[in-house]
Amino acid sequence: MASMAFDPKPRDLLRAMALAAVFIVAVIVVLVVADPAGAALQGAAGGGSGNSGGFARFVQFINRLADYTIPVGAAFSVLGLIWGGLLFQAGDQRAGRVLGFVALGVGIVLLSKPIAA
Repeated sequence: MASMAFDPKPRDLLRAMALAAVFIVAVIVVLVVADPAGAALQGAAGGGSGNSGGFARFVQFINRLADYTIPVGAAFSVLGLIWGGLLFQAGDQRAGRVLGFVALGVGIVLLSKPIAA
């Protein structure tokens, strides 16, 4: 039986060396370009110079939206509680489901600020 030793050809060695050189150049490029890319990401997040990042404005919008959900949600939860109570007194089968959804809505409204943060 013949021995199955690995005998690389010069052309294969040359390809492997070229691939290694391309890999090394790519690593060097990534290391050199990492600082501008990091600065661009920081600027987009609102932490760069001028503090005009789009992500910071988005977070501020979500924060304001969460501020308004609590009073509006509280008003609708009171209306839902009244409606569920009237259904319950009338003996309607939907009363339990309505009151369950009211409880779920109150939970979401009360957690809107922590969820947005």
